[in-house]
Amino acid sequence: MQYLTLAVDASCDLPKAVFQQFDLTTLPLEWLTTATGLLPDDRTSDTTDVWYQQLDSAERWTLLNPITDTRLSQQLDDSWLLTSDGVLLITPNRVRHPGYGHWSPQAAIVQPQLDRVRHAAHLSGHFRLRVVDSGQSLAAYGLLVQEVARMHRDLSQSIDKLRLPMRAFSARITHFFSVPAFARPTVKPVPSAFPALPWWQRRLMHHRGRIPVFQARNGQEQQVNSVLEADVITDVVARVCLALSHNRLTHSSVNVSFAGPMNLVKRHPAIRRLHQVVSDQGGHLWLSRMAGSSAVLFGAGAFSVAFVN
Repeated sequence: MQYLTLAVDASCDLPKAVFQQFDLTTLPLEWLTTATGLLPDDRTSDTTDVWYQQLDSAERWTLLNPITDTRLSQQLDDSWLLTSDGVLLITPNRVRHPGYGHWSPQAAIVQPQLDRVRHAAHLSGHFRLRVVDSGQSLAAYGLLVQEVARMHRDLSQSIDKLRLPMRAFSARITHFFSVPAFARPTVKPVPSAFPALPWWQRRLMHHRGRIPVFQARNGQEQQVNSVLEADVITDVVARVCLALSHNRLTHSSVNVSFAGPMNLVKRHPAIRRLHQVVSDQGGHLWLSRMAGSSAVLFGAGAFSVAFVN
């Protein structure tokens, strides 16, 4: 079996236990800036707490042109080259996040050097470094990464043979998510981070205090509703339960992430209902706190649910 290192961006929303179960590595990318700046989001609790303190900031967040850094080469030199036969770096949707555009050119630069380093260390075999766009974000990104990790572990899929089944699985994911940043006049959302809405529609939602809910499937996104902040979880979960009443789960896990206190989600009646529906269909419900950088972009209270049916 070819042993792969699976690396992801911090915005891959999964419970900590799943990261540990599949030995997933987070490769942080500094891609947001303010006047003061923030540490690169690495999904650790301390760094995430710092990011969450910025959720109510009225300051405009801007996307950085990702600066050249040495994290990828350092990881390769420090451990990956010597402990695995290849690295599969799965990035978030390239339309929403600059990760793919940042890591892919770096991978192309360092790839020719990798075999020479391994040969010098008396290691045989070609070392493969691949950067792949998942086409997903938030909870859907996490669900896809978990399935890729499972296929590698259980089916002994090699780094190149994982691509086609990964794309096929991605096309089957249904993803509902909210963007509270649109409903807060003091927050200026980063336009390229999530689906575009006409300026007049954003202004109307600002005035009414309503939050847009989107559905994404097979590369297509559409707004399906706009609801008051207190109703977001209830609305999204009702849509998920309706979908599951028509077509049962075909993947064992439903992945949920939330940009806020996890106790609020765990105690929510709609989440309890969802847990029952998922359990009745033989599945598992995963809950995790949304990554700090995603929470800043999408807004406090952003809610994401991904499943396959």
